[in-house]
Amino acid sequence: MPAAVLPVFLVFIAFGHCAKDKPELSDEIKEIIQHIHSECVGKTGVTEEDITNCENGIFKEDTKLKCYMYCLLEETSLIDDDGNIDFGMMVSLIPEQYSDRVSNMILPCKHMDTPDKDKCQRVFDVHKCSYQNDPDVSFYLIKMFAPYFAPC
Repeated sequence: MPAAVLPVFLVFIAFGHCAKDKPELSDEIKEIIQHIHSECVGKTGVTEEDITNCENGIFKEDTKLKCYMYCLLEETSLIDDDGNIDFGMMVSLIPEQYSDRVSNMILPCKHMDTPDKDKCQRVFDVHKCSYQNDPDVSFYLIKMFAPYFAPC
């Protein structure tokens, strides 16, 4: 699988949820998504409950959760060489039908990604801001892939 495909998953994972129908993903994609999730859960020790709560707009002030969100972006190459969120890459990977709405959700949150904060806090703040800007889209994009992260 091309490395450029991986950031798409993080965009969906980090910034979205709400589809009633689970998207049809290949077994390879499901495996990659599960691997990234498992790796980030293992690295951070975050609970599945805290991840699920974010899907519903409940953002627990927890270092493990914050660093899980950072890990997802890092694992999918959406963190640049300077440790900043690569907003340009994120927006460029959004399917055209969602481009304007997702851009309007994410880009106003760029100011949250400042070097005076811990890297995990920065990603967490951007995620919360994005959710507040458009919970329906944020919820939709995250939910789209959430079934593949649920423990078996």
